[in-house]
Amino acid sequence: MKNKNVLLIEAPYSYASAGKEVVGKYFPLGIGYLAAYIRQFGYSVKIFQPSSDESYNQELKDIVRSFRPSLAGISVMTPSYPRAVEICDIIKSNDRNIVTVLGGHHVSAVGKEVLEQSSNIDFSVIGEGEITLHELIRALEPGGPEYEEIKGLAWRDNEGNIHVNDSRELIKDIDSLPFPARDLVDMDKFRLHSYIDFGKRSATMITTRGCPYKCAFCSSWLTMGARYRFRSVENIMKEVRELVEGGIDHIVFEDDTMALKRDRIMAICDALIEMPNRPSWYCLTRVDTMDYELAGKFKAAGCKMVNFGIESGSPEILKLVGKKISLDRAVEAISACRKAGLRTQCTFIVGFPIDTEKTMAMTYSIAKKINPTIAIFFPLTPYPGTRVYNEFLDKSLMPHSVEEWLSYIMTDNKSGISLNSNYTGEEIKAIANKFNRKFFFRPLHILDMLKTVHSPTDLFRLSRGALYLSSNYLKELARGGAS
Repeated sequence: MKNKNVLLIEAPYSYASAGKEVVGKYFPLGIGYLAAYIRQFGYSVKIFQPSSDESYNQELKDIVRSFRPSLAGISVMTPSYPRAVEICDIIKSNDRNIVTVLGGHHVSAVGKEVLEQSSNIDFSVIGEGEITLHELIRALEPGGPEYEEIKGLAWRDNEGNIHVNDSRELIKDIDSLPFPARDLVDMDKFRLHSYIDFGKRSATMITTRGCPYKCAFCSSWLTMGARYRFRSVENIMKEVRELVEGGIDHIVFEDDTMALKRDRIMAICDALIEMPNRPSWYCLTRVDTMDYELAGKFKAAGCKMVNFGIESGSPEILKLVGKKISLDRAVEAISACRKAGLRTQCTFIVGFPIDTEKTMAMTYSIAKKINPTIAIFFPLTPYPGTRVYNEFLDKSLMPHSVEEWLSYIMTDNKSGISLNSNYTGEEIKAIANKFNRKFFFRPLHILDMLKTVHSPTDLFRLSRGALYLSSNYLKELARGGAS
């Protein structure tokens, strides 16, 4: 390496401009952890934080020229993959000697293909990235390890042949990791989704890594593994106090299932209850972890809203995707939260391979029966590495180039891929939009939602979120594509 400068980037993907005030731009925790880990070893690390989407490319060129990194690491989700390739092209056009490394969910699923699809990508990091990235940086320096010795790495040899090394073991003691390097960015430029932002200054953090459930549609376990690893309560509270001392008054815990281990979540709540200036918070968990006792504890500890993934109103589909929940339990969990004074957010998916008009109507019906504060209906997107992608996607539709991935991704302007032989991607997307609109604009639901409002700011954020989530339906209606 020509120097010890490392540039880290989260590849962006955009939403409709009409939703910019509602859809959040979160601090990239993965990049933050990588930065904190790498700089322990004497490297100078910067996190790229452009001032606007419009000036993104120019600011990227500017930081490449001024910082002169030896290595650029880019975090990639499937919707941001085409943009990540473009970022590598920009970096290489400015300096061919900068080593480009991609990691994240998408790369963990198709790391070899990523290298095949762009010569401007030098390495892929598959799975958890901290140790692999550090070893790769060492390999670029005199006396470092050989590429073939680095677990979790995909690389290209001098003849252009691509190699994928053995998988890396998961980090057992995640307390040993330094807190994300939030000091490398302007935290005021990040914001949460408006309908889950309950503070004046908010942040995200995680208390666990991994998810043991491996639902058929979910790709999160590809990077962080299927084994659940817990941070200690002491370590968690140290980070919470650090955030609060830095002016944070609301935290979104991004764990896939925060309440999986009951005695642990109770201990976290007890610690928060004892904290005199505790922040408010939001988290995600499963319905089979929630009851009135825990909901009451959440409320006392400062929780404002809990997110539950319900996915479908069809027991057959829930079994197919490996969700392992009962709909009766879902009703009970949301009822317990409501009784305790917590807001709830539930997510649903339409367009599963065996979905029919009847089963999708069942999904909408269970949403009405559960009646969470916020319900969001998503069209199914088969992400690489998931079971729905591997088992249900026609092999002829699997993308094999950056251009094909660009067409594959579902956005505001493109319908994406459907796994359901009876519905096109456009039709599935229209159904999701219609359900979002119908759910929010029910008079009784509006009244229920207003009961949870405690300030004009609350009302503004919830209303803005509802309008955004229904806006796609209104666009479809204007084009004559919704019913």
